[in-house]
Amino acid sequence: MNGTIIYLIGHYGVGKLTIARQICAMTDARLFDNHLANNVIFSLIRADGKTPLPGRVWDFIGAIRDQAVAAIEELTPPEISFVLTNALIEGDPVDLATYEQIVGLADRRGSVFVPVLLTASDEAHAMRIPSPEREERLKHTDAASAERKRRHTRLLAVDHPNRLDLDTTDLLPQQAARIIIDHAERLR
Repeated sequence: MNGTIIYLIGHYGVGKLTIARQICAMTDARLFDNHLANNVIFSLIRADGKTPLPGRVWDFIGAIRDQAVAAIEELTPPEISFVLTNALIEGDPVDLATYEQIVGLADRRGSVFVPVLLTASDEAHAMRIPSPEREERLKHTDAASAERKRRHTRLLAVDHPNRLDLDTTDLLPQQAARIIIDHAERLR
């Protein structure tokens, strides 16, 4: 899976990080989870996963993400693969710009770009959201507000020929990772 950028996109609790870790364990890919950038700021403002965040928080997180993307582009060989995660929402210009930033990164590196839209049932989300592991990682843990967000916002409408849609409701993380890896390898 050399030179591949897999972008896992989904709402809170769909399994982005868990699946990303499995992909990395099964391949030589490196992980850039959105919370690597988020938690630099979240830890400073003591985000608790339930209280609404200050609006400017995303400006600071965007600056950190920009530096990480620049480091991937400038400091890593093009044959290195990456798995990125994010919750990108349709109609949000910052989310669209973030997506386009990663598409551009893949183009400049000559990487195969694989956007993966992850979904899960309401029941699966309700079980996954309020977990101690999510709280420890400064992730969103309020199941009710996460459900409202899923019901009232759509994931970014990704129009890319390499797109894969995957429902994680009844899949083990290893199974989901294998499906994604197989898809990415077929595209090479």
